[in-house]
Amino acid sequence: MYDLIIKNGTVVDGTGAPPYVCDIAISGGKIVRISEKLEGERVIDAKGLIVSPGFIDSHSHADDAMLEYPDMIEKIEQGITTSVAGQCGISITPVRSEHGTYKTFGEMAEAVKNIPMGANIMTFVGHGTIRKAVMGCDDRRPTSAELKEMKALLCDAMETGAVGLSYGLIYTPGCYADIDELTELARVVKEYSGVISAHIRSEAFALEEAVEEFLKIVRAVNVNAVLSHHKAMYKSNWGKVRRTLEMVDEAVNDGYDVYCDVYPYTASNTTLVSTVIPAGLRALDDDGIVEMLNDPAMRKEVKEKYIGIYGSDLSYIRISYAAGHHEYEGMGLDEIARQRGEDPFDTAFDIIQACRAEVYVSKFVMCEEDVETVIAHKRAMICTDSSVAKDISVYHPRLRGTFPRAFGRYVMKRQIVSLEEMVRKCTSMPASVYGLSSKGVLKVGNDADICIFDADRFIDKADYSDCSRRCEGLRYVILGGETVVRDAVYNGVRKGGFIQSKAKGKA
Repeated sequence: MYDLIIKNGTVVDGTGAPPYVCDIAISGGKIVRISEKLEGERVIDAKGLIVSPGFIDSHSHADDAMLEYPDMIEKIEQGITTSVAGQCGISITPVRSEHGTYKTFGEMAEAVKNIPMGANIMTFVGHGTIRKAVMGCDDRRPTSAELKEMKALLCDAMETGAVGLSYGLIYTPGCYADIDELTELARVVKEYSGVISAHIRSEAFALEEAVEEFLKIVRAVNVNAVLSHHKAMYKSNWGKVRRTLEMVDEAVNDGYDVYCDVYPYTASNTTLVSTVIPAGLRALDDDGIVEMLNDPAMRKEVKEKYIGIYGSDLSYIRISYAAGHHEYEGMGLDEIARQRGEDPFDTAFDIIQACRAEVYVSKFVMCEEDVETVIAHKRAMICTDSSVAKDISVYHPRLRGTFPRAFGRYVMKRQIVSLEEMVRKCTSMPASVYGLSSKGVLKVGNDADICIFDADRFIDKADYSDCSRRCEGLRYVILGGETVVRDAVYNGVRKGGFIQSKAKGKA
């Protein structure tokens, strides 16, 4: 007797193959049979609905939620059954300070591996986190001893379950690493057959140069790689993604395994510090940045350097999170400045100080054509670039709406890619890239992580003014063989958990 049967569904299996109508039988958390006219006591009638593998969030930051918010509600309620976290050079470990919960990745993995969660999660180790643990936020090259220690921390991570190393080359302290340091650490990842991902050094005026730097690392080491949340920011750079995707294609044609991911929105979300303070003035921790902004001369220098690169307009910035000052959340920076009767730069600096640098912003700086161009690329995966809401009420809507939006807007409305191709981008492609061999495809023997949705109604409802609204059209999510979501509402059953990537061992 089967545990559960999904009957009469239109199966889109994740491989990119055409849909077909069939039944799926599940037992012991696995798909055990795919056939016609299966019978059982527990049945989901999926007639007229799409049955696909559970979605895999290729670029997530939900590792910071594993301990205190393990339900992963905003993931599972949009069909995400597995997330790949620890991105942009930022991971919750290793931390070499008296305030650090886990000194190594291995300690963290041991602590969380038995915690039941609302969805599965695996994680990179962050280059910036490793660098900070070894040498703080210094703007310099590591000594040979420091580089050796960084490699040791990376080896520990790879041996205890990290999928690879992520770079955050726009953030402190990752922005201070040169290509030699990045390449040496990539060699360690290669020894374990891991993956590198990168929030590259520029997604704006030096976009092509930043992609070239990343691909130089890939070519030097021949390591599998993912270009994170690919985009072109600010109007004068729109259209550059056509050339950067050609650069990816050239590397692939030369035999290198390179992918990218993308979220289906024209606004990014990042820190206010990294937005308004140029990298050369960020060789400080958060306390140091707050103290630096007490100096009027430094404020003037920051403003002048910013204007010299980006111009004087800050109207594209909208506050999404401001620690201790939630009254600013959801407001544009220029709107706040007008209310205060002051220069927008002074407003930005004041908010950074008031919030002790813990401020996130949405930046409306991309164009729809570029988003569509990246989504359509044959090696592009879909991602949220987000954690979960935790106790925050205002956030970028991608946190809750990414995957429904990808289908509702870019498949059904805009017809940028076919339904089966979008399913592939959300399932088997990331499963293959990140070594999730039992996920991403509906076939006998694979994990029973499954989404069932109405393709005609599957759409995001969250937006920038009401970011918490659930999607429509998601009928069921099955995780580990159990129904955990019905009509986009999570039932509280935790069938997911931490996935330790299987290190291949040094070559």
